[in-house]
Amino acid sequence: MQIDVHSHILALSANPAFTAAYGREGSLCICRSQGQLPVHRRPTEEEWVASGYAEDAWPTIGAAQSLADHEGFDKIVLLAVSPQYLDGELIGTVDNAGLTEVAGPPHPEKCNDYIADIVRQSPDRFVGFASVNPLYQGPDRAVEELQRAVVDLGLSGLKLYPMYQHWSPDDRDLAFPVFAKAADLGIPVMVHQAGSTRIDAKMELGRPALLDEVGREFRDLTVILAHCGIPWVDEAMFLLTKHPNFYADLSYHIATVSRRRLFTWLSSLEDYFVPLEKLFFGSDYPGFLYEPVALREKLLGVNDEAQSLGVDPIDQRKLEAIMGDNAAAVLWGDGA
Repeated sequence: MQIDVHSHILALSANPAFTAAYGREGSLCICRSQGQLPVHRRPTEEEWVASGYAEDAWPTIGAAQSLADHEGFDKIVLLAVSPQYLDGELIGTVDNAGLTEVAGPPHPEKCNDYIADIVRQSPDRFVGFASVNPLYQGPDRAVEELQRAVVDLGLSGLKLYPMYQHWSPDDRDLAFPVFAKAADLGIPVMVHQAGSTRIDAKMELGRPALLDEVGREFRDLTVILAHCGIPWVDEAMFLLTKHPNFYADLSYHIATVSRRRLFTWLSSLEDYFVPLEKLFFGSDYPGFLYEPVALREKLLGVNDEAQSLGVDPIDQRKLEAIMGDNAAAVLWGDGA
């Protein structure tokens, strides 16, 4: 089985101009590192266009496009983005292109309704994770929305974005009611405990260690650390050794390292007491450089590096399990 446990869909703002500016901010470092944009001054509009990031280069991704870009994948986890204000703009998952049957004008408060509708379009392939923001309208409202998203809409998990929304996952007043409701509902929680190229994101709220208190308090809750905690990868991996129900997805991290570095890192984990069974494949589609098929080939081909390094290869069955069976065992219990 092949599962992408970390993907996004639709749009992030009802304002196309804001979406373009947001996308450019996140891609600036990538384009600069690849020599596509100047480093010591702001790019001109002409330079942005030449790099491939024109203002109209931010299409709304729908179900058909996601399925086409996930050729060979059995399941695709779609992650909602809950409402938050950024530079005065209310952002979150919205349907700007009429790709769902959710009524009314696009609005981030409907983020979970949009994800549920996309899942209904292809229930054999899509798995939906809800999202709530306890800082947006308070933790009580967030708990109510999570209940609705899971019980009424049929979503299967929860995705949280503390560093973007400026709250800490170890906040007992804001965050713990949400984790408690997820535990009551018996759903997994994926948390963005990692860095970000967004200027407004608070790095101090991205540290994986902030989930340690969650692991101590909610010992039966399944927690998935998004992006392997990059740049605090060792810190994130140590949490996996400490908390039996903690896991991590490879998205973002897998795109930032060479295949050789990926091989040597994966080869080291079991010596670090991290079973490879605790890792899930994720792409962060449709983000920059995050092509699911290419990243799948990168992961499954890492053993080609073993001979030139003069070391033993990784058990290929464990690599294949990272591609899906590990997540299936956690999400559905029987690996089916």
